[in-house]
Amino acid sequence: MSMIINDDCINCGACASECPVDAIYEPNEKYELNGEINEPMSDEHFYIVTEICNGCIGLNEMKCESICPMDAIKESNFD
Repeated sequence: MSMIINDDCINCGACASECPVDAIYEPNEKYELNGEINEPMSDEHFYIVTEICNGCIGLNEMKCESICPMDAIKESNFD
């Protein structure tokens, strides 16, 4: 399951704090994947690297989605 953060995000950072696999990054923050540094996916709001996100496997809920005060995190339709 891939998750995305939409434009309703207010950049509170609650989702990044809750992510058990550190798949959520701040706007303009580069991320590392497979030993390579990659350019940020967003310069406006927090974003989820889908290749890192494991959908909170083994947990009862999607941590990022459940903590978001703006309901800005949704399942992606682009799998």
